[in-house]
Amino acid sequence: MISEPELTGGLDEPTPADMVSDGDPAPRPALFGPGGRRLWAVGLGGALVASAAWAGGLYAYGPRHSGAPDMHGYVLHGSPCAGLTLKPLTDALKATDTQTVSPAVVHLGPALDQIRCTIETTSPIPLHGGTARYEVVVGIDLHKATDPAAEFEDQRDLDTADLIPVTTTESVPDLGDKAYFLTINAGSQQLKVLDGGAVFTITLNGYNYLATSVDGQQGDSTSETDLRAYQPALIATVRNVMKGQK
Repeated sequence: MISEPELTGGLDEPTPADMVSDGDPAPRPALFGPGGRRLWAVGLGGALVASAAWAGGLYAYGPRHSGAPDMHGYVLHGSPCAGLTLKPLTDALKATDTQTVSPAVVHLGPALDQIRCTIETTSPIPLHGGTARYEVVVGIDLHKATDPAAEFEDQRDLDTADLIPVTTTESVPDLGDKAYFLTINAGSQQLKVLDGGAVFTITLNGYNYLATSVDGQQGDSTSETDLRAYQPALIATVRNVMKGQK
């Protein structure tokens, strides 16, 4: 739960219709037609019908073409790093210790709601000794005013943190409207999902800290770990995140 979210966040008078430019009054139209029926009433009735039709058309047109995306019921309900939301991933990582590095930070605005949180986990490396350390960053952006689809597609091959191209991009079927796996480098995988006006991002960074011997002395070496094996766990985890915000 987010206990205390941090919020980053007359009319001109018309020219008389019966006046002409040279200052002479224009002939006034007849007010009565055959049978004594008032012509202005007929005109007014027609104007009201036309006005009502225009208003109805505007009402029907507005919601469909205003540019606001379908939110699919998404509303920020709480930290996506809390509870068991990330369990598919932490289980796959065989995490023995999990800590919240960055509690949920929230921005609520008229056009965009956002939330970010980060956890770290560690797990032993039995065959080589040492420890594997992982960082999991979760982000949710709810675009309430404009459709983020074009922006999402434009950034499909980009590491938005550094604005550099990623190593590979893979499409993920049957997940939201669109979803991509981005391999930023050997030690960093990112899953991005677009679903209506919502964009979900999970970034997994991993490093191995291996026990080594240098000139007879014990020391540590650090190496990136291949994270592609955790893609199924990332998919299951993002589904949990998406479900938790409805």
